Amino acid sequence: MKIRDVARAAGVAVGTVSRVLNDHPTVTEPVRSRVRAAIAEMGYERDSVAQSMRGGSTHLVACAIRDFDIPRFALFIKEAERVLREAGYTLLLSSTTNSPEVEMALLRACAARRVDGVMTTISDESHPGVIDALHAAPMPVLLIDRDHLPELDRVTADHAAGAEAATRHLLQLGHRRIALLVGDTKAAPSRSRVEGFRRALAPAVPDAHLLRDRVLTSEDAFRETMALMSLAEPPTAIFVAAMDMLGGCLRALRALGLRVGEDVSLVSGSDSELAELYAPPVTAIAWDLAEMGRHAATMLLERMRGEAPDTGRALKLPTTLVVRQSCRAIP
Repeated sequence: MKIRDVARAAGVAVGTVSRVLNDHPTVTEPVRSRVRAAIAEMGYERDSVAQSMRGGSTHLVACAIRDFDIPRFALFIKEAERVLREAGYTLLLSSTTNSPEVEMALLRACAARRVDGVMTTISDESHPGVIDALHAAPMPVLLIDRDHLPELDRVTADHAAGAEAATRHLLQLGHRRIALLVGDTKAAPSRSRVEGFRRALAPAVPDAHLLRDRVLTSEDAFRETMALMSLAEPPTAIFVAAMDMLGGCLRALRALGLRVGEDVSLVSGSDSELAELYAPPVTAIAWDLAEMGRHAATMLLERMRGEAPDTGRALKLPTTLVVRQSCRAIP
């Protein structure tokens, strides 16, 4: 069905239908009502792609995250989608699979489909191909929890402060052999967590055997926890800083017959229902992912509307340590 069919049914010119669709103020209310009635009766939907070719906007925004298996990220997506929908945009969701090649392909696809803006994570903030693709993107790009490219808008959480608070909490309880499970330090959250961990321990230098990076899956967390607890001098506390890797660590401790809060203390780098409902509840670092999504969408809208300064903007959200019963004091 084409716009001329609606015009014929309403007894008006094609241009009048177009003005009604675009809420043009010159159309009288009786004509506007007649056209809208014809649109509703015929089930007409405008061709958004064709309109974008004429008007330069598809009203589409893409959001690319590392992995769909991170449940808490739904809070970010839900709030970002709400903000964008209220502004007349549709949010498209994709996964980068933590691959620079996929990230570059997604940016090219967004450009080819005339997406108006992109919110994305990137796996390696120093990857030359990804950096070039970000700079070449014809649409505004906002980075989610990444901070290496100051020329782009970005929204992050203060993971360094969170990791420092978690580590100091364990030190105050008497722990000295504290293990850290963290993701890939090519990305800002993991780099920041290692920085906060080291800052809390200074001037002491962490035992290299207790620092395990590139923990990207639950199986990685399981394997590394098993390895840590098999050391001749195992850690008395584990800081599972990698996002949503708590389950793998807990499975390993259960398999070893170790009790959380008794045989080993535990802190999660990302609060979750699992951390809250596990017995005993697990001390965790929390930040407001819904607020992060709201700010990310708002900043991207401002950039797309030309309401933002030429320089990249950075917003860092605070983190808090939620103390529960998974950590015990030792002499």
